[in-house]
Amino acid sequence: MLKNTILWADDDADDLMLMKEILLKNNRHFQIIEVRNGQEVMDYLQNAGQKAAYPSLIILDINMPIMDGKETLSRIKQSEEFKDIPLVIFTTSNSELDKLYCRKYQVEMITKPPNYKSLEKAVLKLISYCKHE
Repeated sequence: MLKNTILWADDDADDLMLMKEILLKNNRHFQIIEVRNGQEVMDYLQNAGQKAAYPSLIILDINMPIMDGKETLSRIKQSEEFKDIPLVIFTTSNSELDKLYCRKYQVEMITKPPNYKSLEKAVLKLISYCKHE
């Protein structure tokens, strides 16, 4: 796995920009690979070709076009190749059904906080899921 590399799937460019800003502000050096939907996540993983090239964390939003976060989550977790890559759902959803879906796959779901200070804490929590090999 690529140490400190995050594959971040979110169709909201402003959210991605804020996350990068928080990581830089907190001296966290992560390479963030931005994709806009689940299909791009799957394409990235398939093109990586080998475990050494996989990201150390995948962050998925639930509400994305083409392939949403839930379908992407299920495909990753059902894949022998990709199932061990750490994954977190980071979404505006607060739905109990979405939470149950994430629990089914033993994946943490974090709801995007409404203010910057809480967002900063949430982002730092997210990166604690990175696998360091």
